[in-house]
Amino acid sequence: MFIAALDLGTTGCRTYIFDLAGSIISSDYQEWESYYPSPSFVEQNANSWWESIKKTTEGALKKSGIDKSQIVSLSVTNQRETIVPVDKDGNPLHNAIVWQDRRTTDQVEFIKKKVGIDKIYRTTGLTIDPYFSATKILWFKDKKPEIYQKAYKFLLVADFIIYKLTGKYYTDHSNASRTMLFDINNFKYSEDIASELELDLDKMPEAIESGVEIGEINNDEILFDKKTMVVSGAGDQQSAALGVGVVSPGNVKLTTGTGSFMLAYLEKPNFDPSKRVLCSCHAIPGAWVQEASIFTTGAFLRWFRDELGNEECRSATEQNVDPYEIMTEEAEKSPMGANMLLSIPHLVGAGAPYWNPYARGLIYGLSLGHKRRDIIRSILEGVAFEVKKNIEIFRELGLDPKELKLTGGGSRSDLWNQIYSDVLGMTCVRNVIEEATSLGAAILAAAGAGLFSDVVSAAENICKIDKKWIPDANRQNFYNKVFNLSNELYTILNEKNFHKTFIETLQSKDSE
Repeated sequence: MFIAALDLGTTGCRTYIFDLAGSIISSDYQEWESYYPSPSFVEQNANSWWESIKKTTEGALKKSGIDKSQIVSLSVTNQRETIVPVDKDGNPLHNAIVWQDRRTTDQVEFIKKKVGIDKIYRTTGLTIDPYFSATKILWFKDKKPEIYQKAYKFLLVADFIIYKLTGKYYTDHSNASRTMLFDINNFKYSEDIASELELDLDKMPEAIESGVEIGEINNDEILFDKKTMVVSGAGDQQSAALGVGVVSPGNVKLTTGTGSFMLAYLEKPNFDPSKRVLCSCHAIPGAWVQEASIFTTGAFLRWFRDELGNEECRSATEQNVDPYEIMTEEAEKSPMGANMLLSIPHLVGAGAPYWNPYARGLIYGLSLGHKRRDIIRSILEGVAFEVKKNIEIFRELGLDPKELKLTGGGSRSDLWNQIYSDVLGMTCVRNVIEEATSLGAAILAAAGAGLFSDVVSAAENICKIDKKWIPDANRQNFYNKVFNLSNELYTILNEKNFHKTFIETLQSKDSE
């Protein structure tokens, strides 16, 4: 028997086939395109998600050499917050608005005045930010009322794929808890918030626990066997937390892909009085996570690769390796502190702990003597400083993380993992299976099919550690000083209101 995981990320999707020990039998990947109608807008074509899933499913099955009837169940994990309006037949009425999109600052201000930050946070565990789905749905209502009226449902990425597979409209608690419309204390949509925003909850899919059977496949377009059971999945970050074994108090993970996301296990909702970090539903039924999100970390490196990294890409092609391997090798040649360069990775605004949509990225201290390797290292260190800020807040809120479980594409870099360990003064570990997000979805698929007694026992059986990084006291002391400088630099820019003034100046120029 085998299980499948459909992993729909920000830049593409991958279909995985696992055995019941958690080993990858095969996988297939396809990128898709994002569209940028203006600098702060990020959209995707929802139909491309489905087309890519069909192709990767076919590819993974062919590579596996197994019969499709041997796949017992599947689950879907996804980029969260991204929302698409569909008609009654599941046809998209507009491009999906991606979680990175920052067009909804007006809606954010409206929600702050209409509902209030405190009520939103205490009900949904979220701050009011363009990140979250409710602001995007409200944007449709304000700016595209004809689409809002026609919309039968507003679907997250996994919801759209589940409908395509089964013809049923479902979401799960972990994904619903990122919409800013879901009461995490009671595991249901908040009628109060929806009423105050004049949003119709009938337009949202039904929310159920992760790891629950939804039904069999009824779509001939996809290669899976019709008897394959579709099981409710989870948002990518909760799924990754499950996939690295964040199943009890004291466990915390960091996933770095396009962004970086820290999740710590909670037995009950835990709210930050200063609303710097968030609280969401876990992929484990009846559990929660404390969460901090940094939006553009791996994306900062990708920006370097695409805009400045021609030499590294050329070398990678010659050696037939990933350009990120060459970039890491170059960064290792730069000393701690990146020859006095400081990078701040807020390329599309700051997430936790600042929640500043006007913040932007910065490379500070450039001189004629700097090399590309120094910029790369400064990005790695700058991301680690942002992680440290949030780990300190976790501790302030009563959590006691013993070690940091690393996952995602960023965890392939041993150098970056050691930088995390030295900056944080914590042991960092990487699991045998790097793709924890997909493994988490496979765990849910297996538990939902009754192949394990429950989700937690499935995770405990499957998750295994591969490698550890131990902090060095001297490096930690050095990084503490650079960390303080990074904090001061952000504070100065923020106090001077530089970010907001800069953005407003550019926008006013665009409108002339």
